[in-house]
Amino acid sequence: MLMLAIALSMPLPAQDQPRFDSMWQTVVAAYDTSRGGYVTKDGAPVEAAIELSLQLAREQNDAAALERAITTLDWTLGLFDSVGGGFLTRARDADPKNASFEKMTIPNARRLEALIEAWTATDDERYRRFGAQTVDYFDRVLLDGRGGFVHGQVGDRQLVPESNGAAIRAWMEWAARTGSTRFRDFAWKSLDRSWDECWMGAPGMIRRGTFGEITEAPRLVDQIEMGRAYLFAAHVAGRETDLQRAQEIADTMLVTYADPKGGFKTRAMPNKKGVLKSAKREFEENVRAARFLAELAAVAGQSHYRDVARATLAAFEEKEYEKASLEEAAEVALALRAMTAPDLPERPEWKVIAEKQPTQDRSASFKLKRHRR
Repeated sequence: MLMLAIALSMPLPAQDQPRFDSMWQTVVAAYDTSRGGYVTKDGAPVEAAIELSLQLAREQNDAAALERAITTLDWTLGLFDSVGGGFLTRARDADPKNASFEKMTIPNARRLEALIEAWTATDDERYRRFGAQTVDYFDRVLLDGRGGFVHGQVGDRQLVPESNGAAIRAWMEWAARTGSTRFRDFAWKSLDRSWDECWMGAPGMIRRGTFGEITEAPRLVDQIEMGRAYLFAAHVAGRETDLQRAQEIADTMLVTYADPKGGFKTRAMPNKKGVLKSAKREFEENVRAARFLAELAAVAGQSHYRDVARATLAAFEEKEYEKASLEEAAEVALALRAMTAPDLPERPEWKVIAEKQPTQDRSASFKLKRHRR
């Protein structure tokens, strides 16, 4: 039977608090109003930093954290394409001298999640409206009627597990926030199609070409993003199959992608003899893997996933943490929080709502409550 994670209002374990404090200070130090807030040098907002700040603002009544998150999100709204819809990836894409149609699925998905978080935290109607407009962009441009989402506005229409997982998770979060069965059901359809077309057992989720051929070596990031999508869906919608699939992906990671040094390899490419070639480890991917496993431990009630998550973070030397970028620091902090209790919403009261277009108001009377520590 599916177990719901219950986040309690409790401090982090003593072993995690110093590293969390260090990563939070790195995030705060990287805040730069001249760029727009939590924004990289090339003008891309860091959604993980927005999420972290909103969570801390809610739990600790931290007005400064809330202001930093909202300032960054408001700056991010300037990247929204008011004509075609969707978010440009970074500030330079909005420059008329460097016009770009680079509106990729992953940043749009993460910004949709940030809008939902901000709407929940502030009840500001602007964030609901921009969220609805982003959903409309997904519906018109990125959505595949057979189920799932494409990698971006331009390019082929094949399912890419990494971007599809991020999009399904954001879509299901919108479904949960509005209580809409229509969005929930399409998320289920997308998860089922992704499993049918991309799951391959031992290597996990794979990328296929137009004719069903495997186009490249299986990637760790594909396992992480699809795993988190199945996990989130299982948590808010209660379908046992999704939890089972999330566990299958996690178990595959533990076997196929495990690195002898600890943590996970970025790829699982066999040589001609069927033996997996060596591949590098990437710090940020491993941190996101740790967060997925910690969340899974809470939802599935399986503590060994949390043990692996903690070991994954411990597999990297202190220098990796000392030189962490803004995005890496925020992801580490989020992973550490997930060790205690994941930042997941309660399961909503699903309602059948008469809907035609995603841009219409679908706000249900259901008020999403976030778990508190």
